[in-house]
Amino acid sequence: MKIGEKLLLFVEASLIVLSLLSLAFFVTLSAVSLVTWSVPHIWKVCFFLCAVSLSGWMLLYAAQLRIGGGVFIYRNNIILLFSLILAVLISAFIRFTGHQRYVAILVVGLCLAVFYIAVPLTPGALFRLLKGKQIAKHGNKS
Repeated sequence: MKIGEKLLLFVEASLIVLSLLSLAFFVTLSAVSLVTWSVPHIWKVCFFLCAVSLSGWMLLYAAQLRIGGGVFIYRNNIILLFSLILAVLISAFIRFTGHQRYVAILVVGLCLAVFYIAVPLTPGALFRLLKGKQIAKHGNKS
């Protein structure tokens, strides 16, 4: 393996571990909040942890597409990405109050719009992913 491939593998493995840990933290915190019927202040940490994981995936995919020329997107990665998007939106809605909530959701929405412009996922590509096929995001070749 070349050094660039090793670095990419390390970054992807680190993002997978960080994403799984942040989603586990989100699920645990959600369960605790439902059982105690209170909103702990640690939700802000959950929001930032999930947002860092999500932004890492967004930057990785955009950099791979723009610099490397192609991105291989798998069904598990899309499920992880959508789970992180949902976790970020829910934790922003729960933790922030008033205008902060709307600003946080607006920022997440704008970041998602920029990500879609950088790495467009067409409905046909998502349908192929749900069927279990791999797609290469360079002209939607499969």
